[in-house]
Amino acid sequence: MAQELTVSKKITIEAPVAKVWEVLIAPKYIRQWDDLPNDFEDYYLEYGKVIDWSGMTRLTVTGYEPNKLLIFSLYVSKWEQSPSHYDIAYRYRLAEEGDSTLLELEIGDFSVLPDGKDYYASSEAFAETALEKIKNLSENRV
Repeated sequence: MAQELTVSKKITIEAPVAKVWEVLIAPKYIRQWDDLPNDFEDYYLEYGKVIDWSGMTRLTVTGYEPNKLLIFSLYVSKWEQSPSHYDIAYRYRLAEEGDSTLLELEIGDFSVLPDGKDYYASSEAFAETALEKIKNLSENRV
């Protein structure tokens, strides 16, 4: 069995969970902490929504519990097998902690990929940056 390659980071955000949730699902905020395709419309994310970069990379919302859980399943066209062979996802979990929100982000498991360590390393960098940006957007928006 290959070593698990799952990024796991968490951050405490001094904002109500509903504000953090909006930063996670509203394209106008997502564009400030992650990339979206140029032709992606400004509709809030919902279960089943697909974010597609010209057939190269695809994120599908496969988990959606408002103010609690958002899961994007990831598929990249250069991976050797069909999407059904991979369970690689971005998992955002939110929990209220008094007036604050604990946001946990898991990305992976990349161990099924030949170049999984590279995906793991770039996902670690993404997680650090994205969580800080989500925190700033959530705490500083009106």
